Amino acid sequence: MRHVVLIAGPPCGGKSTLAGQLAQARPGIVLDRDVIARGLGSARGWLHEAGLTERAEQIMVGEMARIGAADDVVAYVVRSVPTPGARAELAHRLRAELVYVVDPGMGECLRRATADGRPGGTHAGVREWYRRYGPSGVDRRPEAPRLSTSRRW
Repeated sequence: MRHVVLIAGPPCGGKSTLAGQLAQARPGIVLDRDVIARGLGSARGWLHEAGLTERAEQIMVGEMARIGAADDVVAYVVRSVPTPGARAELAHRLRAELVYVVDPGMGECLRRATADGRPGGTHAGVREWYRRYGPSGVDRRPEAPRLSTSRRW
């Protein structure tokens, strides 16, 4: 059985939360660079040290290639991918069945970043994502109930 979902969106948009919720409903691999970096020893939740980020990205790229080649996989892949071309290309490489774009709005993402105590650079990352974002024909919005979060924003 093959079921691959690409989940895109800005920092603090709820990508990881949605991936976790989808994986609870239909168990599978959740591929998230922040989770990989923490598994490699990062003490940070986000914006990891350069060396850890580079290693986590290498692992992420390798795992995405394996998911794309697999005939029997259930996976939820978390990536920012703001541009429509990059999102469509990644969806194609993953052979993703669905592409969700989680977009609570820039103001909400900035509010969440502040409330969550995210490190410096997060606000700039949110603004940059929205500056670069464009819709794509492959995008879908998650259903409203799935936008809830376990975090206290």
